[in-house]
Amino acid sequence: MDWDKEIHVLATKFAPFIESGIYIHDGTQKLASRNEEELFPATSIIKLPIYLYYYEQAIQGNLDLMHKIKVSKTGRANGSGVLHILTSIEEWSIEELLQLMIAVSDNEATNRLIYYAGLESIQTWIKTKKWGKRIALRRYLMDYESGLVNEISPRGALEILKEIIELGNKHPTVKDQIEKPFLLQQFRTGLPGYLDERAIPNLEMLNKTGEDNGIRHDVGLFRYKDQTVFIAALNKDVKEEAKAIEWMEELGKLVFEFLTEETD
Repeated sequence: MDWDKEIHVLATKFAPFIESGIYIHDGTQKLASRNEEELFPATSIIKLPIYLYYYEQAIQGNLDLMHKIKVSKTGRANGSGVLHILTSIEEWSIEELLQLMIAVSDNEATNRLIYYAGLESIQTWIKTKKWGKRIALRRYLMDYESGLVNEISPRGALEILKEIIELGNKHPTVKDQIEKPFLLQQFRTGLPGYLDERAIPNLEMLNKTGEDNGIRHDVGLFRYKDQTVFIAALNKDVKEEAKAIEWMEELGKLVFEFLTEETD
């Protein structure tokens, strides 16, 4: 597949509707990119480094994922997720909050996890990473009054997801646990949108979306037989949401076509 040509065609087609950034990697080398280092408003993609932080700490023995965290009934962050609805339950394990943060993109779960670890502690940890300059965690979710914006680049987003998957591969006893919320992701209208795992044997798609006004992101891993492709697709200044979704679906279809070519 001529990735540069395909990416250029899509960029031209959708340029009137979105500003985009792409980074595509097969686990060994870069396949294609566009604006890979540009920082975009992160929206819920910022949940990826928080997820990695907690699993690293747990594997290192620094925390217990079964530990219960108190979540007050009042003042819960709204937006995506379920905790602002399930207010009768006030204690959740760290593991449950992590699963909710990814599978249903729960904002309150994310804020509880940031608060429990400490915003500054996570920020300091981010600086130790090779992708540290490609991400900026500055505030809690839904804290628009702060005037701060969390940011991430396409390359940074992909590198974080890749490190999450690699962590599971290095520690097989928690591999399924780490990957579970990505495989059970509730938001599949982006990169996986044209594909149906139930109808395509040997295909697995793991992804995490992010969205806000004028912003639509998706970061994912496609596995087919023994081949893998990671892809980060970020966009902003979205003028038509349907076009942004179509752009991501087209990218996901290209990834699957590439995987099937490689395995034929």
